[in-house]
Amino acid sequence: MAGAECKLVGQWLQIWLEAGREGQVFTYGNPAALPVQIGDLVQVRLQGRRHSGLVVDRLEELPAALEGKQLQPVEQVLQPAAVDPQWHTLIARVAEQCHTSRFKTLKSALPPGWLGQRRQGGPGTARIQAVRLGRTPAADERLTARQRQLLDHLAGAPASVPLRRLCGPAGFSRAVLLGLEQRGLVERLTLEAGDLHAAMAGALDPPQPLTVPQGQALEAITAAAPGQAFLLWGVTGSGKTEVYLQAAAHCLGQGRSTLLLTPEIGLIPQLLDRCRRRFGAAVVEYHSGLGEAERIAAWRRCLGGDPLVAVGTRSAVFLPLPHPGLIVLDEEHDGSYKQESPMPCYHAREVARLRAEQTGAWLVLGSATPALETWLACQGQTGGTTRLLSLSERIGGRPLPPVRLVDMRQELAEGHRRLLSRPLLDRLQGVRERGEQAVVLVPRRGYRTFLSCRSCGEAVLCPHCDVALTVHRSAGGQEWLRCHWCDHRTAVEARCGHCGSTAFKPFGAGTQRVMEQLAAELEGLRVLRFDRDTTRGRDGHRRLLARFAAGEADVLVGTQMLAKGMDLPQVTLAAVLAADGLLHRPDLRSAEQCLQLLLQLAGRAGRGERPGEVLVQTYCPEHPVIRHLVDGRYDRFLEDEIALRRSGGLVPFSRACLLRFSGTSPGSTATAAASVAEQLRPALERNGWCLIGPAPAPVARVAGRSRWQLLLHGPAGGPLPLPSEAELRRSLPSGVGLAIDPDPLSL
Repeated sequence: MAGAECKLVGQWLQIWLEAGREGQVFTYGNPAALPVQIGDLVQVRLQGRRHSGLVVDRLEELPAALEGKQLQPVEQVLQPAAVDPQWHTLIARVAEQCHTSRFKTLKSALPPGWLGQRRQGGPGTARIQAVRLGRTPAADERLTARQRQLLDHLAGAPASVPLRRLCGPAGFSRAVLLGLEQRGLVERLTLEAGDLHAAMAGALDPPQPLTVPQGQALEAITAAAPGQAFLLWGVTGSGKTEVYLQAAAHCLGQGRSTLLLTPEIGLIPQLLDRCRRRFGAAVVEYHSGLGEAERIAAWRRCLGGDPLVAVGTRSAVFLPLPHPGLIVLDEEHDGSYKQESPMPCYHAREVARLRAEQTGAWLVLGSATPALETWLACQGQTGGTTRLLSLSERIGGRPLPPVRLVDMRQELAEGHRRLLSRPLLDRLQGVRERGEQAVVLVPRRGYRTFLSCRSCGEAVLCPHCDVALTVHRSAGGQEWLRCHWCDHRTAVEARCGHCGSTAFKPFGAGTQRVMEQLAAELEGLRVLRFDRDTTRGRDGHRRLLARFAAGEADVLVGTQMLAKGMDLPQVTLAAVLAADGLLHRPDLRSAEQCLQLLLQLAGRAGRGERPGEVLVQTYCPEHPVIRHLVDGRYDRFLEDEIALRRSGGLVPFSRACLLRFSGTSPGSTATAAASVAEQLRPALERNGWCLIGPAPAPVARVAGRSRWQLLLHGPAGGPLPLPSEAELRRSLPSGVGLAIDPDPLSL
């Protein structure tokens, strides 16, 4: 879209207002020729009342239904988006690829809360509470241990420290801070965001020396043509992050910005800390752990024009960074980069490719276990031009940890029926005495996977979702049930709701039960739990990992987030319980995703001076995924998987699209899905596509809403033979929702 086309002067404007459940788009005039852009927040009237509205499009011609009618005018611009024409083009291309409206894409890309903002003075005007040292304490002044720790913490900081960081990651209570503040030992002040970033800069860390492979990778990136994409395939611990940082420094030196993405919010703290130590005030963060005002402040700071290093999760791919020179997706294989709901169902990797092509930025996709699609792009098999860069050894020549299998069938045959195998217990026995640490992966959080009646066999299900409730246990030993889909919670009933029996039996094991078993089997072992329940709240991930890194626990028990990108030098053992639950999922990508997870977990061990090892408990040691885990040849697995997919004409050698329907009435939802299927079938058949369904979704009911789906398969690289989203929605009855996922991860 050209620059002139972005200015909506003297045109009819389509403006989204927060009216109804999902809002509504209305048409307004602009008789005053206000300089309005797509994404601007404007003031309009609806039924006589003033509203803030989001400009989502312009109309060259009025719809016939509005001809001759007097349109309400836009009264003023409240909040200019001030993004450049390239950004608008990106939004349009993402909307087209995701088969949805530009409005929905725009609403997804802008910061949450954008519509609630009032007029702002300019980029970076957010005000932040900070703390700095006040007077020096007298030699005989009585202070608590925690007060002295806080003063030492501030003394080690370059200048002012954000209040939320002191009371979050650093773990100081507001009572400790208040006591020091009342005595004048610390001062609280309010700073503009830009001033705080400058105050925090202080002395910066120098770049680390590079190994020969790291240096070759960095040289290849910084000497590449604009828009070049790379796969940085490096084993865990090979120093991929240092390559990212030095490439970012190169871009900053050229006056260009860098975008560093991670798949999980739990990985933000480590990367953010390294970036701030290296780049100081040039760093900005953007993710769902920030409040709405903080995300808007970060967005507006990106509009200021200065080159930045932005660190964030999936949604940060839309940040309006000035002059992007480098876009990095660390752990690029991770499924968290895909948005499945709400629409648009975009993949951050594909949006990053668009931005790199559009802006001339280098795109670096980093992983020890790259996605099959990325690997194919490096082989030239899917028309891609991605270059492969390899880091095949760990820093310092440290060996990759060997993998040891525990055949749980043999454990059972020898009379050992416990959750924790004897080899695992033996290995954990001396962890604390040796000054080492261990991480233990459990597929599920909670205490037990589900509760079942021994008399009739019925599992205790969520009343709102077609899933079993997970058993949790409080610190006092009381058990309760929770749904991990809709968060329904209830007490454990005395009798079965199906047959009235009192004979309940819990099955499976979650993180809570594993911790209990470790405490019972290994006296004195200190254990922390790392899952969504224990990392809730602001900086929850950072606080818990800081405790573990500080040596407050010997073992970290966690779910899949445990395997992702954490650098814990004292960890010498990585263990997997119940690996079979990961192996046998009915999904096209289950083998790929399972091996990625297990190899990533293996990479947590032996990253420090001491060698590590991996221990995997399984009933299927002969499974191909387990064999590839033991031999460590991920490239060999990918070649096998590529051959299998190609022979079956499966994704990515074909294309898939998933249409998801949801509604409060199971009957009307199923009927709507069937009606749409018949509407689409002729065009699909003409274009060589096949239609599977309609069928209930794998979880057929969530939060009281029935869910059905249609799965479409067709030629790779071709367009979707579908009507527009708006046209499909017009054919649906009231109360039935639709989501279109053009490239679903789960098949």
